[in-house]
Amino acid sequence: MADSVDRVFVHALNTVKKIPKTGASRPPPADRLRLYGLYKQAMEGDVDGVMARPSSYRDGDSGSAGGLEGDDLKRERDKWDAWDAQRGVSRTEAKRRYIEALIETMHKYASTTADARELVAELEFVWDQIKNNSASSSGSSPGRRVSTFTTQPRQFQQPQSGTEGPMRVLSPMSQDDEEERESARRLGQFEEEKEYDDEKKDNKTRKWRKSIERALVKMTAEVAALREQINTGREWQGRKSRSLGSWIAWFLWLVVRHALVDGFLLGLVLLWLRKRKDRRFEDLVRQGLKIGREYLRMILPAR
Repeated sequence: MADSVDRVFVHALNTVKKIPKTGASRPPPADRLRLYGLYKQAMEGDVDGVMARPSSYRDGDSGSAGGLEGDDLKRERDKWDAWDAQRGVSRTEAKRRYIEALIETMHKYASTTADARELVAELEFVWDQIKNNSASSSGSSPGRRVSTFTTQPRQFQQPQSGTEGPMRVLSPMSQDDEEERESARRLGQFEEEKEYDDEKKDNKTRKWRKSIERALVKMTAEVAALREQINTGREWQGRKSRSLGSWIAWFLWLVVRHALVDGFLLGLVLLWLRKRKDRRFEDLVRQGLKIGREYLRMILPAR
């Protein structure tokens, strides 16, 4: 049953990606947050072992959410609270609830176009098939008593007309008849063994297919979770790189780097001119430094 739920869950994620952007009304924040919390619970489990509740610099924990403020902080906290609301729910149960909540939400807000109605009808049909198969398999009990022909009382039938009378003594079977009977019996045993071997091979093939499908579904879910984490990391990095502090730090690093490069090149030129005993450029540099010191003395207050 868990494998079937995983397959329907992946189908639901693909359905969300296929919903037309135009013609469908946007669900309210409460429904979107509920779907988000169920999705994160189904993909990663409880939020406690993944991340802490976002906070700002004022809360004394500047590293938890990159120092978010205002609407960004409220949005991240709402998402964390929606995830935390599903604490203790197993991943399989979270997938079930996500599928049912998605079908209900699509019926309300995404059924205005023909494509959207077809998508939600297909998802609902697949989910109903999984639920019906589960209900039918759980309803059958192995201990149910089934009446067969062996439970009916055996009755002797009267011999047909013309067969009444004393029992006739038949001649024993010939050796050829016995060999034919033995050959037929062995052939029947061989056919039964062959059918049994074929059934074992079919069982092994079905188990192998189920294991492959289970591995593919698990890999698809892990890839989706990894993609979600990568997108979240990229959003956080982009938000951090666009802040004022990052721009100031980049400009200061650019100035320092140019100053170091210019100083290194100036030193090489001075060494080369001194080796050639040409101190004109060195005298100019000293005069420039002297003028710079005098200018700084005029600007800076005296001690």
